[in-house]
Amino acid sequence: MAKQHQSLPLTSSTTMIGSLPHHNIDTALEFSFRVSIPFLPQIPIRNPWEFMIAQALEGMPGLEISRDGSTALNQEVWLGRSRAFNQRLLHAFDTANDPEAFSSFEPSNAASSCWHPFLWELAERKIKLAKIQIAGPITSQWVLRTKDGSHTEKIPEISAQIYRLVLARALAMSRRLFSDGIQPILFLDEPGLFALTPGNPKHLVSLQELKLMIQALKKEGVIMGIHCCSHTHWASIFSLGLDILSIDTAQSLKAITQEPALLDSFLLSGGRLSLGVVPTTREGMSEWNAKNLYHSVRSLIEPRRLQESILTPACGLALHDAKDAETILETLLEFQRLVVS
Repeated sequence: MAKQHQSLPLTSSTTMIGSLPHHNIDTALEFSFRVSIPFLPQIPIRNPWEFMIAQALEGMPGLEISRDGSTALNQEVWLGRSRAFNQRLLHAFDTANDPEAFSSFEPSNAASSCWHPFLWELAERKIKLAKIQIAGPITSQWVLRTKDGSHTEKIPEISAQIYRLVLARALAMSRRLFSDGIQPILFLDEPGLFALTPGNPKHLVSLQELKLMIQALKKEGVIMGIHCCSHTHWASIFSLGLDILSIDTAQSLKAITQEPALLDSFLLSGGRLSLGVVPTTREGMSEWNAKNLYHSVRSLIEPRRLQESILTPACGLALHDAKDAETILETLLEFQRLVVS
């Protein structure tokens, strides 16, 4: 079993959520390695299979992807092939003590064109801490529809397969980094949590499954985070046993700081905030700057906690252009300089 061998930096560090607007793998990688904690780039403009849901569920029988990244499940194909796919998943979990048990679930070059080049760059640069990400099981289950528009979350067999596939892929990616001597930080990307209703019994089950996934990956030694770029029921999220909570500060920091007991408990137990301090909406981009953003965030959180936080843009950058991405990166790095000065 892999053990954690590298901890997070104690002072402010930077990373990104994952998606980029670049066409070129080398350019995307160069961008990734300009932040403190390099991140696996997703470049869906190159291939729609690199959008978050498609990339997470690659290999699922009957999965169909549109050019805009929207996903649909051909239920007839799924019914014909799901048994064999489930057997493959179950075999991996039955042999989980084998270091290579999940290796066949690593992302393919088609679904993650940067995956193998990213691993190579990490080794060449002798970097020992890196961030990877995958669409979380709740968002994946809630977003995926059948071709006729039905919710797949209402079909237990499909939901169960999605859960196992996301966990298998997360384990495969994490173990690959560990095998290269690199500590993985893994963010489960869960934007769908905006719809979380704790009083809904199905949502409670989904939360428990998410908690079990986080525990399984932490047992492997993975530093575990969740990224949620919208408002949600934060008490439920703090109960998941996370190492890192990644938020859009404009959307959620005020709400989180208004629950001081939850936040204090999370931070005192070793948790870290990952603050999306640079907006990723195009509106107003020409008007904001690092100093204004810094003072806005600084009004909500004390300096020590800000210095201990990871700093990121609010969300992924795939819907921007390369010029916007450069502006966002430069603003993020300037924000970091203000934090540590």
